[in-house]
Amino acid sequence: MNPMKKNILYIIFFMSLIACKQEAIFELEGHSGQALRNGTVGLRYPTAPGRQYFLSTQADSSDYFFLTGEITPGKVAFLNFGYQHLPLYVEKQHRVVKERDNYYILSDQKESLQNRYVQYMRQIYTLDSAYNQLCQGYDTISDIDRKALLSDRLKLDFARRNDRIIQGIKEFSGTEIALNIVNELMYFCEVDYRFFTRAMEALGDSAPEGDLKNRVTEAYEQAKNRQLTGNAPTFSLPDMNGKMYSLEDFKGKYLLIDFWASWCAPCRMVAPIIEEIASERPDIKVGKINVDEQPELASKFGIMSIPTLVVMKNGKIVTKVSGARPKKAILEML
Repeated sequence: MNPMKKNILYIIFFMSLIACKQEAIFELEGHSGQALRNGTVGLRYPTAPGRQYFLSTQADSSDYFFLTGEITPGKVAFLNFGYQHLPLYVEKQHRVVKERDNYYILSDQKESLQNRYVQYMRQIYTLDSAYNQLCQGYDTISDIDRKALLSDRLKLDFARRNDRIIQGIKEFSGTEIALNIVNELMYFCEVDYRFFTRAMEALGDSAPEGDLKNRVTEAYEQAKNRQLTGNAPTFSLPDMNGKMYSLEDFKGKYLLIDFWASWCAPCRMVAPIIEEIASERPDIKVGKINVDEQPELASKFGIMSIPTLVVMKNGKIVTKVSGARPKKAILEML
């Protein structure tokens, strides 16, 4: 096989509209450029479970495949082959290119929405790669101040990446591309309600109707229903001597709760700092909740990572932060 074929998958894509059906008829052929376990190449919609294709075919022994059929205009679909999962906003002619370990579907129309979508995906990939590189070795840092500095840097980089995502949603407003950006980040949106809200605001009211919009909207409503109202969940827990305390017992005082687990290395770094604050500041009540022993309570507080420190006063949550923090930063929360 020509070595170039291993790196570039050329796809011929023909499309014409049928007025009565409002569907695009197309032909798609090319070489996958890789050995496929079962030879299947298929197209599916984002809301389809698993690999439920509306069109599929088998690649032959030379990894060549041919697909033909209909697709509704204005829809996002995914081309799947091997472990590849490629977003496709249907236009006239496309080709799939491989860049390092990534595949992208490019349109022959230079200013097409698909090409703009690819440009966005490349930028997100670059930001993610830089962030992941910075994360390497984080758990091995023993100096709490150095770890806090790196944590702050990671937060800034992560915020920059999130800002680019929101910009992308706005850029493709009114198309299923914008909806699919949110859909592919659903795992993250469901644990970060603030970001999810920003994404929904960026979508606005112009998102096209359909299954994809319904999925995103329903997921947001479910996330909204899980949020704290500002009032801390009621609870009763024993102290080290077995005496039971409830939230009502700490009215008028700051209550600092450390959500932790024994297997969590950053938690062990924060633990002595929390103990120092407890001994030095009698005006602050300090508690520790093991998330493995109290999973339901951790869920009520919306704990998604540890260590997480929650500050409350008069039954209301004042602030909540995740990650290791030096003593000064923790005291500034109070």
